[in-house]
Amino acid sequence: MRKKGLLFASLVLLSACGGGGGGGTTTSSQPLSLYFTDDMSGYSSVVVKVYEVNLCSDNQCQQKVKLYSNPQGLSIDLAKLNGVLHYINTTNVPQGTYNRLEVVLDKNLTITDPQGQNHQAVFAPMEEKPNKPNTVQCPTQNQCYIRFNGIVQPFAMGKMVVDFVLKEFEVNTSKNPWEVYEVKMKPLTPSELSQYSYYKLYGTVQSVNTQNNSFTISWRGNTYTVSVNQNTKCEFNNQELQGTACMSYIQTNMCVEVKTSSDPSTNTTLNAVKIEKEDECGG
Repeated sequence: MRKKGLLFASLVLLSACGGGGGGGTTTSSQPLSLYFTDDMSGYSSVVVKVYEVNLCSDNQCQQKVKLYSNPQGLSIDLAKLNGVLHYINTTNVPQGTYNRLEVVLDKNLTITDPQGQNHQAVFAPMEEKPNKPNTVQCPTQNQCYIRFNGIVQPFAMGKMVVDFVLKEFEVNTSKNPWEVYEVKMKPLTPSELSQYSYYKLYGTVQSVNTQNNSFTISWRGNTYTVSVNQNTKCEFNNQELQGTACMSYIQTNMCVEVKTSSDPSTNTTLNAVKIEKEDECGG
């Protein structure tokens, strides 16, 4: 059967000041921050691996500005990103108006159904369709790209949000592996962005201070101090805890995901709302 309703939303948030330009060709550049997000889907887990996020100044995406690049790929569970912005990276981007946004993903993904069973899945190539300005192509055996085809203005509002909309993904569950044959990705507007008040980021634990109920993590060359309070929730190996009891489980070199109300692109001191242990941080 064919099943609809896989909402696959990834969000790119690019923070900057200033106005637009023409075609991304000016020499002036500004820092932009990249995030992923997703709202609730019908699946308990949707794990994808991201290799690149690019802005393109031409229709064929031959002239690219890389917002993020990782040859090993970064694994993200998009089903866990409901209502939060997962901070990925900040980089300098030439001012301008871009014609495409491109995300390069592993062709393979893993979808966990509501019963907790894991299913291997693949992205299928998809041509642009009327009222659906996305294409999916798989130029190599292991990687595919999803492109939003339309004008992207990362400096028009200081923040640009690109949303991969998971619930409008369509999945053929009769095939083995499952096949994702319809996708949607679009930039969000400032009003759509205003609903987000929480952030997430990965980090590798560098040090633990049990006396101050805090620890430090590193992510892509940045160091953050994370504070734990009585309201902090945490999950380690399927065990749920709260408050300072979390501290006894945090160890150096552990990969954790931290949920916070502070934007990691502009703050290095974070109050933890929730902490979860991850298998790997990547980066």
